[in-house]
Amino acid sequence: MHTHLSAQAKKAVSGKLENMKRFKYKIALPAPTLYGQFDNLDDIDYVLDGLLKIGFDDIYEVSKAAELVSAYTRMYLKTEGIKKPLISSACPVVVRLIELRFPLLNENILHMLPPMEIAARLAKDRALKEHPELNREEIGVCFISPCPAKVSYVKNGFADYKSQVDEVVSIKDIYFLLINEMSQDSDIKTLCESGIIGIGWASSGGEATAIFNENYLAADGIENVIHVLEQVENGNIPRLS
Repeated sequence: MHTHLSAQAKKAVSGKLENMKRFKYKIALPAPTLYGQFDNLDDIDYVLDGLLKIGFDDIYEVSKAAELVSAYTRMYLKTEGIKKPLISSACPVVVRLIELRFPLLNENILHMLPPMEIAARLAKDRALKEHPELNREEIGVCFISPCPAKVSYVKNGFADYKSQVDEVVSIKDIYFLLINEMSQDSDIKTLCESGIIGIGWASSGGEATAIFNENYLAADGIENVIHVLEQVENGNIPRLS
């Protein structure tokens, strides 16, 4: 059984795209939710091409990293003796909430870095391999996200872990820049490297669906998340597996 709990927040205090100018090599990490912001979009490559046109040197899709997380989760669920229900660690708000209010559920958390972090690490490793003239400090990664919790996570880290993401820019701050550069009449490269499984993480329940397991519960909104965690802690959650 896989329990995916995500919290929705209302206001983001994100960074600015100009802050990326301090890096010699700039990599965009688009969240899969970015693609859903454009009406009648029939090819994600138009968005990715737009990111290159507004100043990024490379792109590493967070949805591609999400597929790696999904694959690992599928294997982990087959491990004997794991504490269930298994709670996703993708949302830093939920992880922090459990730490502060539901410490007994710490053993239920899937302790794995979120797709954003895995994407950042893999993006930097790829850049260093393809451009040996660069050093790691010259490479900057920018996560494009609608979620304010990710901003706090990147700025403050979590426990002893320091985020590999250098800047978080909100989708609303980059949207019109992209619109101005996106043209469905131009020839573009095939840039998308992720499939429907990773892109599906953008929807509620998408993460759980990606592990091919029908026994899951997805909760949106912090009030609903708290209610579900209370049920899990009290043993009142319906058995899903």
